[in-house]
Amino acid sequence: CCLVYTSRQIPQKFIVDCSETSPQCTKPGPLTKRGRQICADPNKKWVQKYISELKLIA
Repeated sequence: CCLVYTSRQIPQKFIVDCSETSPQCTKPGPLTKRGRQICADPNKKWVQKYISELKLIA
């Protein structure tokens, strides 16, 4: 689960994967950044764009 979201946009070149958190989590939205997880607000346009592009590649 995510406790807090990142406050700034992460450069897309650092995002290598995304995954969904459990439905019980109050804040969904982790992205994987070169071996570690970060949490980003899935309602932000840049997060939606990254997720869409990652799904196209998969």
